[in-house]
Amino acid sequence: MKKGINSLYILLAAGWLTLPGSAAQAQGGGPVTHEATESAQAVMEYWTPERMAAAIPLDVPGVVDKGLPRPAAPLPGDARPGFAPGWDPKSGLEPPDPLTRYELDDEQWASFAAHLDGQARANGPAAFGSPPANPVDYPGYGKFARWTWYGNYLTFPTSTIGKLFFTKPGVGNFVCSATVIGRSTLATAGHCVASIIGGTPTWHTNLQFCPSYYKGSGSGAPHPNRGCWSAVAYATTNQWFYHENFDRDYACIVTATTGTVHANKVGNVTGWIGRAWNWGGTDATLAWGYPAGSPFAGYHIITVAANEWYSVNMDNGGETSPNLSSKYIGSDMTGGSSGGPWWLGTSHPNPANNYSDTDGVLYTGWVGGPWLNGVNSHKRCLASCGTPPSSSSGTFWQEMGSPPFTSSTSDLNDSEDVFAACLANSNNNP
Repeated sequence: MKKGINSLYILLAAGWLTLPGSAAQAQGGGPVTHEATESAQAVMEYWTPERMAAAIPLDVPGVVDKGLPRPAAPLPGDARPGFAPGWDPKSGLEPPDPLTRYELDDEQWASFAAHLDGQARANGPAAFGSPPANPVDYPGYGKFARWTWYGNYLTFPTSTIGKLFFTKPGVGNFVCSATVIGRSTLATAGHCVASIIGGTPTWHTNLQFCPSYYKGSGSGAPHPNRGCWSAVAYATTNQWFYHENFDRDYACIVTATTGTVHANKVGNVTGWIGRAWNWGGTDATLAWGYPAGSPFAGYHIITVAANEWYSVNMDNGGETSPNLSSKYIGSDMTGGSSGGPWWLGTSHPNPANNYSDTDGVLYTGWVGGPWLNGVNSHKRCLASCGTPPSSSSGTFWQEMGSPPFTSSTSDLNDSEDVFAACLANSNNNP
């Protein structure tokens, strides 16, 4: 560890295991990577205020539940809960290496599994309850609270959230959401960086990220104290790129080292949030994004507070092992919110201002968060994705799904493998 981190990430004294980099490195069958064909300067010039204003919010995809069996156990046998810490640029502490990871040791894992997740790991996600019977089964929905974020958009960790503009070749210009997880790395949904167009897996172009995007004087604009950063490379899973498997709908983006306002890397300006993997299936979640479909304006950060409610195996196309299941929270965010982060925990940056946990949640009060533990990905449908909530065959529009964030040596396309593919890029060097 680098000097200065111990005073902040106080949980390390409890005996966490330090891992040298990502779990399984990308290799044959691992993450699919892409170098942008456009220069960073060309992307900056492409996104005029007029094009930004006209960009269409990419619809949150509706995905038909195929009734596939959920896995007998939600995690591979070699998986352990873990995290990589984030960094507040105003903390005065030396930034951590985002490729440094910590996981529970055997004793901690046994205690955690027995106390919080024993039933789930023995019986699978069904132990958490059955999915709602139909889109208008409101008592079966995961309850949520949603509000327009009222804090300063430039304050960490909200400062890490932004709008992601891009072009789908031959289709048009669109917008998603994304968040900063490294000096020059973003996390978002796989369907924001690539899609199958005309039967061909296709990378999107002209990717540009604008953190702290705000209303401004009109219908939305990059924040004058932040600006935007162009993408120079990106990565997603094999299962997303070739099969559009929503249980694998996550991606990362490497940004240029200079933005439109700051001659600096985006994470050095905004800070970055941490990452989490292999945690329980009923975690409390804060989900964020820039929804722009009705009734949302597209220039406000929207926050949803909910608990993970249930999980469903949505599509095993291209899968081998393990067979993963997407997780669902209550949320009515619309198009444009795709790729927005799900936070696991958050805390006051001063440890003295945090209070001890009372219900056995291991990460309560940890400093160094929040931790990315999912992204806004898709809505679940039954027989069809009709206009909600018209019938029992339609869309569960008041819910949001995310692929699970996992890490294990037996899985070459878990979330940590994908993020490592971007974090290892030289643009992330100090």
